[in-house]
Amino acid sequence: MVPLIWACRTAGHDVCVAAQPWGESVVVSSGVSMVTIAKDFDMTEELARHRQRGPVESEPGAPPPLYQTLVNAQVRFAMEAASDVVSLARDWRADLVVADPLVLAAPLAAAAANAPLVHHLWGPDLLRGSGYGYPGCGMSPDAWPEPLRELYARHGCAPRTENAVAAVDPWLGSMQIVEIPSRIPARFVPYNGTGVLPPSVLAAPRRRRVLVTWGSMLVIRDGIEAFPVADVVKALHEHDVEVVLAVTGADRRWVPSLPPGVTVVENVPLNAIMPSCDAVVHHGGAGTIMTAAYYGVPQLGVPATRDVQTCCARLAATGAGIAVNREDATVDALASAVATLLTGDRIGGAAVALRDEVLAQPSPAEVAARLTALTAGALG
Repeated sequence: MVPLIWACRTAGHDVCVAAQPWGESVVVSSGVSMVTIAKDFDMTEELARHRQRGPVESEPGAPPPLYQTLVNAQVRFAMEAASDVVSLARDWRADLVVADPLVLAAPLAAAAANAPLVHHLWGPDLLRGSGYGYPGCGMSPDAWPEPLRELYARHGCAPRTENAVAAVDPWLGSMQIVEIPSRIPARFVPYNGTGVLPPSVLAAPRRRRVLVTWGSMLVIRDGIEAFPVADVVKALHEHDVEVVLAVTGADRRWVPSLPPGVTVVENVPLNAIMPSCDAVVHHGGAGTIMTAAYYGVPQLGVPATRDVQTCCARLAATGAGIAVNREDATVDALASAVATLLTGDRIGGAAVALRDEVLAQPSPAEVAARLTALTAGALG
């Protein structure tokens, strides 16, 4: 959401972010003020506990256990955050509430402030496209979890099939998986945090450069085994390339020893590295896909779970990348895919075309203006 936040600030609006304590460094370093909510609830612990329980079979036709865990955890988060966000909305008198559709306390804040709620997507609309339903994203209120309906009733907020009046969507419409009501297309502008850049990242590479990265949430949710780092590095070693492995400080321990020719950079924003790369190998996260798309870089996604498999499938459909599912990601399969990325004119051309499509979307400033009109009642 940071590019939209900056656009709103530049247009003269006040912006306040409500987030949990773990988000403080991320939010404040982006240049925006923050209010802490739900101090005692830890979503990452909820997801980590799911992983520790191990594989669980679901009943035929029922949502997968991870999806059920996600919904239950978000309901508990809403219950923990409700009083904080309602008080903030009333005291600060927000004119607009923008939220990730996962956040089920956001409609309570909007109702308390008598303000419109707008969802801000971050990839394919997996909630709406899951087939299992999610509160406020096409699910009938009759099917909502009872504790959530009770929470809304306590705060005088009517549950609705659609919680938001519009949805800002930086994921390309051509790559979406479902029709999104009142969709507002937005240009994806890479923001991967801030950091001190080593000069080597900015220097022109002497050989073709391939970036390797995975998401920190992937490790928390599924473990490092969900991304075959060692096999990826072995596959790249078969090519005459410079390998840059981008990790967070917390994830550096997962790659204690690496062969010559691999450079490890810690806590360096991907958008600082990506422009100098000839290809990228990643776990399939939406943010990584769109960052590479913004710079026209051919991509190899190695997804391990259904959500990122969906992201990679939509990318592969554009021709700008290749998807090799985790269970099929042998060294030979990865090496072959990398060879195609580095030598295939078709993929390179499709990557450039995808970049052009990204840049053709409305800028954050245009989206901010549209949201301003929405608060004035000029947009239905």
